[in-house]
Amino acid sequence: MSDLVFDFVQSLTLREKAYFKRYAQLYSDSKEKNYLKIYNYLEKQQIYDEAALKRTFHKETFIKYLSSEKHYLLEQVLNSLINFHANNSINRKLQKLILYINILSEKGFKKKATKTLKQAKTLALKHEEFTVVLQLIQMEEEILFSHGILDYVQQLKTLKEERETITKKIQELNELRLLKAQARELQYEFIPHVSQVIHYPHIFNHKLLKDVESIQSLKAKEVWHYINSIIHYLVRDYKKSLKGHIAYLEFYETNEFLFQKNQKLPILSNYMYLSAKVKNKEHFFLGLQKLELLLGEKDIDAAYIYYIKYARLLEYYHKIADHKATIKVLPEIANYIEENTEKFGKTEIDHVICQLIRAGIETRQFEDAQRWINLWYKTVDIEVSLNLVKIYSIIVYYELDYINLLEHEISSTYKTLKNRRRLKKLERSFIRFCKKIIKDPSTSKHVKALQILYNDLEEIKLDPLQNTNFEDFDFSKWALNKINPTPF
Repeated sequence: MSDLVFDFVQSLTLREKAYFKRYAQLYSDSKEKNYLKIYNYLEKQQIYDEAALKRTFHKETFIKYLSSEKHYLLEQVLNSLINFHANNSINRKLQKLILYINILSEKGFKKKATKTLKQAKTLALKHEEFTVVLQLIQMEEEILFSHGILDYVQQLKTLKEERETITKKIQELNELRLLKAQARELQYEFIPHVSQVIHYPHIFNHKLLKDVESIQSLKAKEVWHYINSIIHYLVRDYKKSLKGHIAYLEFYETNEFLFQKNQKLPILSNYMYLSAKVKNKEHFFLGLQKLELLLGEKDIDAAYIYYIKYARLLEYYHKIADHKATIKVLPEIANYIEENTEKFGKTEIDHVICQLIRAGIETRQFEDAQRWINLWYKTVDIEVSLNLVKIYSIIVYYELDYINLLEHEISSTYKTLKNRRRLKKLERSFIRFCKKIIKDPSTSKHVKALQILYNDLEEIKLDPLQNTNFEDFDFSKWALNKINPTPF
C-alpha cells in the first residue's frame, strides 16, 4: 500500500533525517509531539502498514485524527528541508533574499530593502534566473510606488525596458526548449534517423539555429548547442555532430558556474558516444578522462558515471573491432550491469544490455550472449530495441546450434513484429534463412542459404530506410564470416 507521507519520509537522506530531528527539537516544546511519534515509527518501517500503525498507537488520542497528524508531519518535514537546502542552489538563495526584501519593505526599511533587491537582481542576472528577475522588477516597482520619491518616473521607465528585455530572453529560451523537445521526440521515433529533412522544416530550418552568436542568453545558447549536435546526428552526419558536441562541451566548461554539476554527465556521454561512432581516439579518451575525474564529486551519481564509461567502452571497441580489448573489459562490465540494473533508467538498461549481447556475439561467447538476452527480456519493459534483440536471438541460437529454440524464435519474431507492424526486410531475410537450414541442414544447402542471406543483407545495407540496425551490428560481415570463416 502506497502512502505519500511514508514514501516521503523514506526518501530522506541520512543528513536530511538528522537535520529534521534537530529542527524538531529546536521548534517543538516537547519531545513527545504527536507528529514526531508518527515520524519515528514510519522511519523504521520497510513498507507502509496503516493497520499496524493504528495498533501501535491505539491508546493515543491523536490516532482518531491520523490523517491530519500525518499532514502536519509532512509540513514540518518540508519546513526543515527548506531550511536545510536554503543555500543549495542559486534559485533557493534568491527565494530567501526575496523573503528578506518583503519583510524589510513591510517594516518600512526601504533603503535596506532596495539594496538587498539590487544584490538579488545582480545574482539573478548573472545566473540567468529570468523569472526571478521579473519578480524582482515587480517588487522594485512596488517599492517605488509605495515610497514615491523624486525622479522615480524615469526609474519606472528603466524597469519597463528591463522587463521587455528579460521577457524576450525568456521567450527565446522557451522556443529553443520546445525545439529541443521536438528534436528529441523525432530521435526516439521508431525511425531513428531522418532521410527527408524537408518533412521537418520546423526543426531543421528554424531561424534560431542559424547563428549561435545571435542568441541572447547563455542558457539559451546551451540549448542551441544541444540541438545543433542532435540535428546532425538525426541525418547520420556523425562527424558534424561530434564537432557540434565538442563546441557544446567547451561552452559548458566555460560557463560551468551556470549549471549543476550533474548536467555534465549527459554531455560527456554523447561526446564519447559520437567519438566512438567516428573512431576518434583522441576525443574518446579525453572524454573518458573527464568522466573519471567526476567520480567522488558531491551530487554526482557514481552509477551513471560507470554506466557511461562501460557503455561507451563497448561502443568504441566495437567500432574499432578490438575484440581482445572487449574480452578484457567484458567480465567487469557484465558483473556491474547485472548487479546494478535497478540503478539505471529504462533506455539505459536497454542500450547497455544490447551492447553486452553484441559483445558476446562478436567475441564468440554465445552462452553469455544468451544469458544477456534472457536478462533483457527479464528487465526491459520498453520495445525500442525489440527488433535488434530478436535478430540477436536468432544469431545466438543458430551459433549454439539450438535448433528447437531457433525454430521457436523465428516463429516468435515473425508473429511479434508483424503484430506491431515492425517486420522489415532484415528480419524477413533471417527468418527465410533459418527456415531453409531447418528444412534441409545439409552442408551444400547450408552454404547456399548463407550466400543468399549475405546477398540480401548487402542489399539491405545500402537502403537508408532499412539499414538502421546495421549501425549496431554488421550483419553482412557476420554472414560472410560464416561462409568464409576467419581466425578470431
